[in-house]
Amino acid sequence: MMNVIPYLLALFFYTDKSQSYNEHLSHTDNRKRSKDLQYDFIVVGGGSAGSVVASRLSKHFSVLLLERGGVPNPLTVVPGMELAMISKPEVDYRYLTVPQNSSCLACNNRQSLWNSGFGLGGSSILNGMVYIRGHPFDYDLWSYFTNDVRWKYKNLLPYFMRSEGYCDNCEHTKGITPSVNPKFHNVEGELPIRPPSISPMVPEFLEALEWASVQKGDMNAPYYKPIADVTSYSQKFGRRVTSYNAFIDTILKKRHTLKVAKYSRVIRVIFEPGTTTAIGVKYERFGKIEVAKASKEVILSAGAIGTPKILLLSGVGPEAELKQLKIPVRANLPVGRNLQDHVGTFVGPFLIDKPISILPERDYNDDAVYQFLKNGTGPFSITFARGISLWTSTRALGAGEGKWPDIQAGMTSNGISQNFDQVLSELYNLRADIMKEFIDPIKGRDAFSFIVDYSRPRSRGVLKLASANYVDEPLIDPRYYGDAEQEDIRVTVEGIERALYIGENAPAYKRLGARLSPIPFPPCKHILFRSTKYWECVARQYTLTLHHFCGTTSMGPVDSPHTVVDSKLRVIGTKRLRVIDASIMPFIVSVNTYAATLMIGERGADFVIKSWL
Repeated sequence: MMNVIPYLLALFFYTDKSQSYNEHLSHTDNRKRSKDLQYDFIVVGGGSAGSVVASRLSKHFSVLLLERGGVPNPLTVVPGMELAMISKPEVDYRYLTVPQNSSCLACNNRQSLWNSGFGLGGSSILNGMVYIRGHPFDYDLWSYFTNDVRWKYKNLLPYFMRSEGYCDNCEHTKGITPSVNPKFHNVEGELPIRPPSISPMVPEFLEALEWASVQKGDMNAPYYKPIADVTSYSQKFGRRVTSYNAFIDTILKKRHTLKVAKYSRVIRVIFEPGTTTAIGVKYERFGKIEVAKASKEVILSAGAIGTPKILLLSGVGPEAELKQLKIPVRANLPVGRNLQDHVGTFVGPFLIDKPISILPERDYNDDAVYQFLKNGTGPFSITFARGISLWTSTRALGAGEGKWPDIQAGMTSNGISQNFDQVLSELYNLRADIMKEFIDPIKGRDAFSFIVDYSRPRSRGVLKLASANYVDEPLIDPRYYGDAEQEDIRVTVEGIERALYIGENAPAYKRLGARLSPIPFPPCKHILFRSTKYWECVARQYTLTLHHFCGTTSMGPVDSPHTVVDSKLRVIGTKRLRVIDASIMPFIVSVNTYAATLMIGERGADFVIKSWL
């Protein structure tokens, strides 16, 4: 089954692209294109935020949604296929960073692989489906920085709730009974949010965290102390529900004010001659350069990599860099700066003596397929992410931030499959020889692992154009662990050592015979095993992105040298041009970024609607 997946992905991709091309030719022959390509709004990018924006705006205005990819592959609806989908070019951009000096040392050429969803739905077609909003202080900090109370958590809560359709076990019981505080949850939104039907090893995880004074609680309500819970997923009947499924696919055929143009690669924003007023975009579709015009606004929702690239190619960015590439400067702004991500490492594997983890060779069988197809349950209904916990570091406690957890520790209950080394190598661009030496001796064993990261990192990266040619992907330099104070690596190692202590000493794990694999990570085997220096070596070698890219068109006060968009998400120094996606985050939220990105889509769309109605 796994071997045939690449062929199925390619077959669907080229079939969809061919069908879209034929439709494109038909429309070209039967319409006046100059008339048909006039819209009130153009939204660039049909990902997590762009889907929300296009859906909300098209209730009132005509909207053209331009998406570089196509319809999500049907296999992406199966959560258990997550690791088989990632890194496949038909569904993944597969960005590579520039070589790193302080991290990613066990990666091929020291380059981190940044997976990003290619197609309608963006990264929601590939991600772990994890829905966590974040801490109130995450957003209160945005409000303080922008001098705009509309970005305070209490004022953003309605925008989180607007799209949420929370349900706990409603598909397998007769009634819908939310098990959470309705003050913080909505049951009627378009995006279904729920805990999974099965949670392998999550009961032990929550018991172990309680032993470590981390209580179970609702992560999508305000919390002011360390907290843990089973992962909430964006799914329905066991199937993945992407932002495209929730916000676009359900309305596309009946809402004639919304036009979706697939396989459309936007090159740059078009400005009115002699001004900085956006009037449209230039894009490439099926080998031809086309133009679309917007009578009201152009909205960039192409994500933290795509959006800054388009702005830079449009002449909006650092003046010196643009002049070096002979790109006419429209606005001198710090586009591509402030790049942020969560980065961590696996702590484990912890070997156990009971067959309760997920081993593909044992558990992905005919019965599992039947469970998924008939009931939406079983191992195919869950992703790699199973349990989530948020802790407070000694750094946070010393800074008086004890109520604002800053370490995230997720748990995955995947055992060590026969191809586990290959999966990790492909997923993170890790050297195959290193992973083989690390994993081979323990293949076939039941196990679990933690993935630990410092969730409020100090390091800031940068994104730049490689050239003035839109075909060339940008240069991405995350500069992981590159902060001058070395705070990021210290807090990460503290989190690793705490996770190790819990994994081996909590009674819940002791009953399973849990113990850290005796195989040291090969590049660090010259250092005393399990020492602090050893774990720092592991973090710098075995460096794993959590795919939470953001911050490259930072929101902020208009007079700040760090600001690209104002608090209404309008690009400073231009007119009728906005950014509405994760790239506007001035500071990364302390959890997964999916829920925050959806909220940005809702908040941004509301700004636009109120401006024009």
